Amino acid sequence: MQEVEAKNLLKKHWGVKAELLSLPSERDINFKVCADKNYVLKVYPKVDAALKTKLNLQNKVLKFLEGEGLTSCPMVVSTKTKKLLVNPSKNSAARLLSFYEGLAWGDRAEHSSEEIERLGQLIAAVDKSLLNLKVSSVEKKSLNAPFIWNMLQAGQILKWSEKITDSKLRELVEKTIKSFHLNSLPKLKKMPMQVIHNDGNDYNIIEKDERVFLIDFGDMIYAPKIVGAAVAAAYVGLKSDDPVKQISQFVRGYHSVNPINLEELEIFIELVKVRLASSVANAALQKAQNPENNYLTISQSDVPKCLALLDQFDDNFAHYRLRNAIGLEANPNAKLIRDYLLSSTPANLLDKPFSQLKKVYINWSFDNPEIARSTKAIEELMAKSGAEVSIGYYCEDRNVYQGEAFNPASESARTFHLGVDIGMPAGTPIYAPLDGVIELFNNNSTYLDYGPVVVLRHKTDQGIPFWTLYGHLSIDSIPDWKIGKEIKAGDLIGRMGKEEENVGWPPHTHFQLLTDLCGMGIDIYGVAPRDEIALWRGISLNPNLILGIESGTDAHAKIAPASIKSDRRVVISQNLSLNFKNPINILSGSGA
Repeated sequence: MQEVEAKNLLKKHWGVKAELLSLPSERDINFKVCADKNYVLKVYPKVDAALKTKLNLQNKVLKFLEGEGLTSCPMVVSTKTKKLLVNPSKNSAARLLSFYEGLAWGDRAEHSSEEIERLGQLIAAVDKSLLNLKVSSVEKKSLNAPFIWNMLQAGQILKWSEKITDSKLRELVEKTIKSFHLNSLPKLKKMPMQVIHNDGNDYNIIEKDERVFLIDFGDMIYAPKIVGAAVAAAYVGLKSDDPVKQISQFVRGYHSVNPINLEELEIFIELVKVRLASSVANAALQKAQNPENNYLTISQSDVPKCLALLDQFDDNFAHYRLRNAIGLEANPNAKLIRDYLLSSTPANLLDKPFSQLKKVYINWSFDNPEIARSTKAIEELMAKSGAEVSIGYYCEDRNVYQGEAFNPASESARTFHLGVDIGMPAGTPIYAPLDGVIELFNNNSTYLDYGPVVVLRHKTDQGIPFWTLYGHLSIDSIPDWKIGKEIKAGDLIGRMGKEEENVGWPPHTHFQLLTDLCGMGIDIYGVAPRDEIALWRGISLNPNLILGIESGTDAHAKIAPASIKSDRRVVISQNLSLNFKNPINILSGSGA
């Protein structure tokens, strides 16, 4: 349709006189209508019965959402004769929608956690409303028709995956789809179905003035709500080196409006990967069919990279992040491990139990202006107090680390200590508190790393694995370590290293209790990002469960207000308000 025809169409049916601007589109013809109020004129040159059903259903959905009070989705504009769809010719159709000014999500390089949560809330609100939409058998048949963007039909992608020219990428796409068919699809088919938007891609999300808008309902299908959530989540991390973090923020927002259950959460990351794999395969197919249409591959520079990152990401760690996002303890095994240790009697880590040793606590937090950082300073502090052992706190927000990852100006700075530091003279023997097996060891010789470090694997009486890590040991401890070597409670593990052996730290042992290694192996975090401390407390438990220091080891450090506020959006009911401007830091009055 030419611009002059579109102008005549507007004036005839809607009484609107305006200038038009052509907009990119995958299938139909779109014009931005520039008048006193802006609109989108959508023209469909070839309309058969199936497409007409789809267009009428789209109008029905948009009218329904408008009736539900959702103002962040397009509104259908009636003609002068109260019609929602007109036929400029026998086989064509047109309709007029409200237009949202703003910037497409994909045109920005970064988004804050609050912005991502806000998007999750919008998708959730749409899904929650559409659950109540009644559709006829004809409409349901239309929603279930063969469609390359229907995740429930993702197996068909294997028919044209050969068009992906990069062999490694093709293998990844095919692996993703095959895994989905084996693992997630059978579970999806048992979940409640509803109408979903199904196309929350980064160019169907418009942002303006701290609001987000969802446009283009042309890809709607009948599927579980979690499919639509995963589709939108797939695009929030496209430009990130850590897409799971952005996906978790989306899930946090979505869950706060439309709760996600554990069955849905379990398959969520795989659904995200399927959407990305579908995008790669479908772009290859469409590009082969329409090589001149650049709109068809608008996101393809980022999609393969994101899919590869998700494929490499540890499945358990991804799941822990999602659990934390909906207000659950990260590792579901954490409570069982905690209960087991509380009912156990570990052997002593040192020659004597801590109850027989005079202790002094070392404060390495941001709140301490005079940090005893050097070996000499700590020796003087211990001598002054008559202490035999120094204790460095668990979950202390520390001001002693160096490097970009520890930059205190960053919200994601790794500053929260996940172990307990036991300080004594170099050469002090360290013993295994529990039976176990040596899983990993290394000499992490980078400055301010661990130096010699060893990880033991243990198991509860129910066979649930957990790990203990011992860092900053002596070089001469290493020859006794062998992968798979059985260790009995009370066996010598090694000795505390000198400052030059443990790469710049005063003599001490970093002792850490882990419910999972999260795919990081020997490089598992010993210091957590400050904006993910709740997550890591559910992965790296308080080592005092083993040490048994009566005076405790938990610093209960102050958590950043933004993190507290984000957590409370999940765990506090939406009908309750926080009656203070800055979140209060509430601490338990008992426990270690």
